[in-house]
Amino acid sequence: MAILWPRKLPRSVLDDPRRWAEVRVYNRLAEVLADTFHVFYSSPWLGTDRLGNEKDGECDFLIAHPDHGILAIEVKGGKEISFDPKDAQWRSTDHGNFVHKIKDPVAQARGAKHEILNHLNKSARWPRRFIHAAHGVIFPSAGSPRGNLGADRPAQIFCCSHQFQQGLGEWVNDRLKAGQRPDNCEPLGRDGIAALERLLAHPFTLSFRIGAALAEADTEFRVLEPSQYHVLDVIADIPRALIRGGAGTGKTVVAIEEALRSAAAGRKTLLTCHSRPLASNLERKLKDVENLTVAGFHALCGRISRQAGVPTPSDISEQNLYESALPNALYCAMEIQPALKWDTIIVDEGQDFRAEWWIAIDACLNSNGNLRVFMDSNQRVYDSAGNGVHDLSVVPVRLSRNLRNTKNIHNAASVHYSGPEIIADGPDGLEVSWINADNPSSKVEAAYRELRRLVYNEEVAPGDIAVLVNGPAARTSFLEKSSGTNTPLTDAETMALEDVVVDTVRRFKGLERSAIILIVSGDEMERRELAYVAFSRARAFLCVVCSEDDARWLSEREKRDD
Repeated sequence: MAILWPRKLPRSVLDDPRRWAEVRVYNRLAEVLADTFHVFYSSPWLGTDRLGNEKDGECDFLIAHPDHGILAIEVKGGKEISFDPKDAQWRSTDHGNFVHKIKDPVAQARGAKHEILNHLNKSARWPRRFIHAAHGVIFPSAGSPRGNLGADRPAQIFCCSHQFQQGLGEWVNDRLKAGQRPDNCEPLGRDGIAALERLLAHPFTLSFRIGAALAEADTEFRVLEPSQYHVLDVIADIPRALIRGGAGTGKTVVAIEEALRSAAAGRKTLLTCHSRPLASNLERKLKDVENLTVAGFHALCGRISRQAGVPTPSDISEQNLYESALPNALYCAMEIQPALKWDTIIVDEGQDFRAEWWIAIDACLNSNGNLRVFMDSNQRVYDSAGNGVHDLSVVPVRLSRNLRNTKNIHNAASVHYSGPEIIADGPDGLEVSWINADNPSSKVEAAYRELRRLVYNEEVAPGDIAVLVNGPAARTSFLEKSSGTNTPLTDAETMALEDVVVDTVRRFKGLERSAIILIVSGDEMERRELAYVAFSRARAFLCVVCSEDDARWLSEREKRDD
C-alpha cells in the first residue's frame, strides 16, 4: 500500500460531493501502488508569474518514487468531459446531466509539475539534480479518448474509467517510465522524498492543532443539535412527557428549546433542575426571557415558600432541609397560593430528583398544564431513578442519537452505560488521551502540564477547557499548582466564558466543555455515575490522568460490581 499524505482524509473532504472523484482516486492509489510510492493529496503551492506577482495553485495528487521521479496528477469528475476549441473551454457533465465549466486539466497538471519542481530545486535539503518529472490527468468516470486530443494532449497522459478500474497502477508506472528511466535523469532519491515531505506534508502537520480539531467538531455539533428538536413536535399534544436519553443526546438543549417555545406562546413556564451550577448556567443563558422562570429546585422551593409566607424549620439538619423540608414548603405554598402555579414545567436532569419531590413538582402545575421531564437512560447508574415521576402519568419518549460527543468519547463513556442503544452522530474526533500518574501530586503535575500544552501549544482557548477532579482535595491542589500563572480559572457555578473551569465532576454534572482534563484520584471515582458523567462532559477532547489500575477499570467493557 502506498504511503499517503494525509494518512486519512478529513471529514470535510469525505462529505463534500464536489470531491467524490478525488476520494475515489485517493482510495484506488492506496490500493494499487506499493509502499515504495509516496502519494501527496491536495498539495498547495505558491509561485510567481512572469511579472513577479504571487500566484497560488494546487496539485490534486503528486506521486513520488525514489527511483522513478515524480508525477503530478489533476483529477476531474463527471460522466462526460469535453473541450470546445471555439472558446477554448473545457466542460464536465455530472451524473445529473448538469454541465459545468472547468479549468484546463492538462495545463493545471503541467503547471503544478513545474511549480513543484521549482520548489524542490530550491530546497536546501536536496542537492539539485535533473530527475524525471511527468504529469497526467485522471477522469475516473469518463470514457477513454480514441486517440491524441492535441499536440500537448497525447492519449497516454489520460487515465479514464476503464483504465482507472483495471490498470491504474500500470498507467502510473508508464507515466513515470518505471524500469526505463531516461539516461539523462537521476533518481529522485530518499533525500528527494524527505524534501517533498517537508515541502508538502509538513504544512499539513503544522496546520493541525487540537484547537482546530475542536473548532471543526463544534461546527458539526451546531449543525446536528437542532435535529433533536423533532421530539418537541412528537410530544406537542402530550400533556405529560418523560424524555429519556443517555449523555450527549441533547436533553438540556431540547429542554431549553421547549422552555423558549412555551414562553413565546405566552404560557407561564418553569425550567428547573437539581444541580446548582447547571441552574446558574441556565439562568445566565435565559435571563430576561418573558414568561420564563429558571431556578434550581431547592432555590425555587425557598423562593416560593417565602413568597407564600410558608416558614421552613431552622432546627433540622442540612440533609433533612434539602430532602424534605424545602420540597414540603413548596407543596404547601402551592396549596396556599394556587396563582403561583405554572402552565408548563420543564425538569432537566430528572434522574437526580427524589421520588417524593415529584409530589411538589406536580403541585406546581396548573390542572391543564404541560409537564416535561428530561432524564438520563443509563440503567447501570440510574436504575431506580424516576420511580416517582411515573406516578404522574408521564408518556415515555426516547432520545437515541448522541449529538454532543465525538464517536471516540462516546465509546469511552459507553463503557459505563447500560440501556437503550445510543448512536453517536458526531465526527470520529481525537482519540481519548490517557496519562499515567501514580500518586496525587504527580497527577496534579501531569494535568497542569497538559493544560499548558493545550493552551500554549495546541491553540485551545481557555474557555473551551475544564479540569475535573473527583474530590475537593485534588481541586485545592490543582488551584495551588496553578496560582501565579496567567491562565484564568473559574468554577462550575461562575462558569466565566473566557476562563478554564476547575471543579469536581459532581458539580460539573449537566455542563460541558470542548476539552476535559480529568484527574482520577481516590476511591470516589469508582462509581459508575462519576465515570459516566466525567467522560461525557467532553465534546471533542478528553484526557484522563490516572494510575494504570484506574485506567484498566475505567476502560474495561466487562460489567463490574459497583
